[in-house]
Amino acid sequence: MWTDTGSVSVEAAVLVPAVILVGLLIIAGARVSSAEQAVDNAATAAARAASIARSPHSAQQAGAAVARDRLGREGITCQETSVSIDASQIAVGRAGLLRASVTCRIALNDLALPVPGGTRLITSSFTSPADPYRGSP
Repeated sequence: MWTDTGSVSVEAAVLVPAVILVGLLIIAGARVSSAEQAVDNAATAAARAASIARSPHSAQQAGAAVARDRLGREGITCQETSVSIDASQIAVGRAGLLRASVTCRIALNDLALPVPGGTRLITSSFTSPADPYRGSP
């Protein structure tokens, strides 16, 4: 006659690692989703800050500063950050578009998941119209 003695131990040995893996996947998904939202917000803020600048050089400086500040305020720790501002269409008295691109590499290797390289690269871009009435430099 067979008994169920020890079956709970076997079930626990099989189920506990699976539950831990699912929990880690949920945490990784939440981390990536939060970082995507923060990078989107940073790109939007960078394009808007650059759109009121008076010169291409000041647009690049303002956009990069705002993007890095926004990422820092949202608590996103990027292993590497890149901010690119295309202000080639900006000219005082003329309408144009500015494009801000923000790239952030976040770490996932601390979660012990099989992620290639242990990181995830997140990129976002936003285009904003330049204010033609912003004044001369």
